[in-house]
Amino acid sequence: MLQLFIYCVFVIQIRGIFCEQVVRTLIKAKYVKDMSLFINSSPDIDQWLSLRSTKSYFDSDYEYFADLKLNNQSLAYLVDKFKAEIKFLDTNSTRKVKRLVKNGIVGKYVSYDEITEWMLKMAKENRDLVRVTRIGRSFENRQIYVLKMSSKWRSWQSKPLFLFDSGIHAREWLSVATNIFLIDKLIKQFRANDAGVVRIFQNFELHFVPLLNPDGYEYSRQSVLNRFWRKNMRQSSNGFDHTCYGVDLNRNFDHKWMVSGASANPCSEIYAGSHAASEPEIKALQDYMMRKSPKWLSHISMHSYGAIWLAPYSYSREHLPDNFQETCQKALTAIYTIEEKHGFSFRFGVASHELYEASGCSEDWSKDIAKVNHTFVIELKPDITDYSGMGFEYPEEKIHQAAIEIYDGFLEYIKTFLGSAIQNRIVNECRNRLNWIKEIQNY
Repeated sequence: MLQLFIYCVFVIQIRGIFCEQVVRTLIKAKYVKDMSLFINSSPDIDQWLSLRSTKSYFDSDYEYFADLKLNNQSLAYLVDKFKAEIKFLDTNSTRKVKRLVKNGIVGKYVSYDEITEWMLKMAKENRDLVRVTRIGRSFENRQIYVLKMSSKWRSWQSKPLFLFDSGIHAREWLSVATNIFLIDKLIKQFRANDAGVVRIFQNFELHFVPLLNPDGYEYSRQSVLNRFWRKNMRQSSNGFDHTCYGVDLNRNFDHKWMVSGASANPCSEIYAGSHAASEPEIKALQDYMMRKSPKWLSHISMHSYGAIWLAPYSYSREHLPDNFQETCQKALTAIYTIEEKHGFSFRFGVASHELYEASGCSEDWSKDIAKVNHTFVIELKPDITDYSGMGFEYPEEKIHQAAIEIYDGFLEYIKTFLGSAIQNRIVNECRNRLNWIKEIQNY
């Protein structure tokens, strides 16, 4: 039985008291288009999980669902207009952020300054393995860093590249903590002469951007009422409410910008910006990747939550990558490794099929513009079927387990680029998935 948790924001207005609550909203397919338009144009609605099909997650008489944070007026409208079924999610936005970190930052939720200091420390202590480079600045002028890892420096210029970014959405702290864990674990395993890690570093460069949205992240950490902030911190200046802040950075990439699932309203949670790549954070990442294109083998952007690997394309259900079967095989190799070692199951699917269509996203831009062979968005823990209410507030004491699962999966994923054999069941499953998707598209 789900518990009801209502977080009330008291507004001194004639209209009285408004309560914000987090709910799972289930609707029939015939309402999806209109409800999506309503959600995307409503600044009072915060999408924790965007509209997606129920079939991949749980049995239901309803075809689509979304997790939304909204006030009682918007909730009543959804029920009345779209005949939505509502399930209240138990949430907790009162956790205190630790300000002082002892014994390092790995496995903890820490500040931008602490992350930056740690990255520079890793580079100084591991000069043969690690380099840190500034790739740009945020809207509020914070430096954005990439940490590069490989061995045999003189051969770096010719090595294929992998990129792992995180923290593009401010409230998704687990993605940042997981990326930091990956860096730390790889260094330790290389120093321990782990044969798999040594071979990876001999053949590839691994690039990590732990915090792509430092302004929003710090605001999320420091704000009493806005722990669940999503966007960066740009102030609106194009004709709407000038008190609205922020651009959804994962709608701002210069690929099919504003084609689907994005908003021109700066007050919206999915505001795509004044133009494609308008935001310095996105321009910094795009410029960095384009300078090294076409050497990228893979780009993985880590988010939370939902426990799913998402392949392109996001902007349209009518298109698939030309190498979908190979991308599927690599993803399922990682997913089945995690399941076999840890007993936790991630899902895999095409972004526009598992979620609703959305344009200006990282995986689409990387695939088509930066010419990256294999691109994903990975939604980390918790799983959608976990009704404990953790959501974005994933407990700090659980970071290690969540991150070690991703580490083990990523190792096997990278090894597929070194010729590791793909299991027959995976080959067959990916062939079946491709045929199923083609049938849907033709239908």
